[in-house]
Amino acid sequence: FGAAGDHDVIRFKEDEKQMEVSLDTSHYKPEELHVQVQDGVLCIEGKHEEKSEDGKKTVSRRFQRKYTLPRGTHSENVSSNLSSDGVLVVKAIKSQPSTEVEIKMNK
Repeated sequence: FGAAGDHDVIRFKEDEKQMEVSLDTSHYKPEELHVQVQDGVLCIEGKHEEKSEDGKKTVSRRFQRKYTLPRGTHSENVSSNLSSDGVLVVKAIKSQPSTEVEIKMNK
């Protein structure tokens, strides 16, 4: 069992504007891939099963990757895109810090 799998991380990039993860998911069908955000954690999962024609053998593969979202990132700012060659790209846009400070008046 080598370290390389069929769901290798192609690239992980984070800068001041966004976090981006690219995964090779070419061995999975789109309906076998799931991306969700819960409690500030991005979870990417894939599960594939296939049976031989005679029904005697089953092959299954599965992966799960979890990433903590950058502070202040909201789940509605997370998007995913699956290319025709099986590369899944998940982006999380970081919230821009507010430069305006509200002035409250004491009464």
